[in-house]
Amino acid sequence: MSNLVVSGGHVLTPVGERFADVIVRGGRIVELSDAASDNLSVGEKKSDASRVLDATGCYVTPGLVDLQVNGDAHCDLWGSPTDADLSAMRSALAGAGVTSFLPTLITGDITHLRANVDMLTARGAGVHDKWSQDSSGARMVGIHLEGPCLSEKRPGVHPPEYIVAPSIEVFSALVNDSVRLVTMACERDSGSTCTKWLEQHNVVVSIGHSNATYAEARSAFDAGVRMMTHTFNAMAPLHHREPGAVSAALLDRRVSCCLIADGLHLSPQAVELIYRLKGSDKVILVTDIAHIGTTGGDLVGSSITLDAAIRNVVNWGVAGFREAILMGSYNAARSIGLENEIGNICQGALADLILWDKETLAIKQVVLGGNVL
Repeated sequence: MSNLVVSGGHVLTPVGERFADVIVRGGRIVELSDAASDNLSVGEKKSDASRVLDATGCYVTPGLVDLQVNGDAHCDLWGSPTDADLSAMRSALAGAGVTSFLPTLITGDITHLRANVDMLTARGAGVHDKWSQDSSGARMVGIHLEGPCLSEKRPGVHPPEYIVAPSIEVFSALVNDSVRLVTMACERDSGSTCTKWLEQHNVVVSIGHSNATYAEARSAFDAGVRMMTHTFNAMAPLHHREPGAVSAALLDRRVSCCLIADGLHLSPQAVELIYRLKGSDKVILVTDIAHIGTTGGDLVGSSITLDAAIRNVVNWGVAGFREAILMGSYNAARSIGLENEIGNICQGALADLILWDKETLAIKQVVLGGNVL
């Protein structure tokens, strides 16, 4: 693994922005260096690198992190994908700036779901010691189980015949060390028993596909739930006399709201509403991208890529580019406890970087674990 200097770019981090060189060794970020560095000069650091990547005229940001990837044109995670399918999807995601993601399994037969959990685990999902060794495509930093414990009243595209009530038995059959996120209709979790069990097993719980009332959602948040899956979608709409789970999430500063900024799942105005109420630190951009997506005219997952969602948020005038990057990288990483590893430009983090053209916001180059793709 070669050393690298990403030189002369406008670097955006969760704590600020500056013109700096990003120094990479062994696949990880060593430091950010500028004229104020009191150690080696920039020239000396460059001479120590195997490669210097010129980022003049570019924003340099962390790699994007997508918590909800059901597949894409190459791969259908709802079925039985092959190694070739998975590899093609990981490569395509990396090309769109997504350097880390959670492969997402929706509601299905328990046996089938467990087989796919085991398959993804065997291919490195959530296996930490493989993250810095594999540059063949976006890394799978865990698994997202979107179901099967959802509301029968808000199934979306999830097959209703496989929706079940939350129980320790169900989650014991599905959860292993690679499962990092579970979407659940928390109003069905009596006494928050499953929420507590999942938290004890280091799994983050997100409320989604839910028909919860305002009070039921607040109860879930009080029990430790800190996230809402694709806000507004597959849940009761806002109503002035029955505010529901969406209002509870929008008004609770403890909760991060995931959203799909494709203009189809949410209008630009709905995205702006969420942003104004939650702020840049409590919004997470996801794609919910799927093999079918919106190509057939229906909302079967989405067909958007995360870099396009970033541009939408900026072009719609919802937020600035730095804030959009925060929502598409660091916030997602932080929500699953990985902000020191991914979605960040800081000492010790994996060297996942994107160079964006400052005029068009098009991706010019992706660096994955210190390797220039």
